[in-house]
Amino acid sequence: MRHAPAHAIELERIPDNLLREPVEFIFADHFRQRSLCATLDEMIAEPDAPATHERATVALRYLQKELPHHIADEERSLFPLLAQRAQREDALDSLLALLSEEHGRDRDMAKALIAALRQIIAGQLSPKSDTFASAALAFAETQRRHLSWENAVILPLARRRLTADDMTSLGHDMAKRRSIQYPD
Repeated sequence: MRHAPAHAIELERIPDNLLREPVEFIFADHFRQRSLCATLDEMIAEPDAPATHERATVALRYLQKELPHHIADEERSLFPLLAQRAQREDALDSLLALLSEEHGRDRDMAKALIAALRQIIAGQLSPKSDTFASAALAFAETQRRHLSWENAVILPLARRRLTADDMTSLGHDMAKRRSIQYPD
């Protein structure tokens, strides 16, 4: 049995049954994104650590597979539902527009980071390189700011404004996006 190095990251899969509470699923994924940012920080701080290759592999897997689902969950499902249910006093339009714009930048920054991580894994780029450090730092900084807004404003508002039917619809959308069955 293979054990993870002492400082390897774990970005465990979120249990499918949490899709019945899709806002909590998104919140759990935000925790994984924060863990990803911490991992990128560790790779920069400890580029020669034995866990660097595994950290790069886990980060790459998340960026390629999970992040696109997460962005789509918000852009295609959560934000439109929330825009329908928001009240005037929520003043949500400008924040949703800002977060959507940031999602576009997230995709671009993720592409640069994915390219650097692939090179690190292939042994073609040092984790000490400015190419990796600048891509990782930019991505992590943007993610942390973005997650702060979503956790402080968007998710609490979704918990208050979305109906039970909205939550079920959101959960179904998220399950379909991941090609898994919605939990009964």
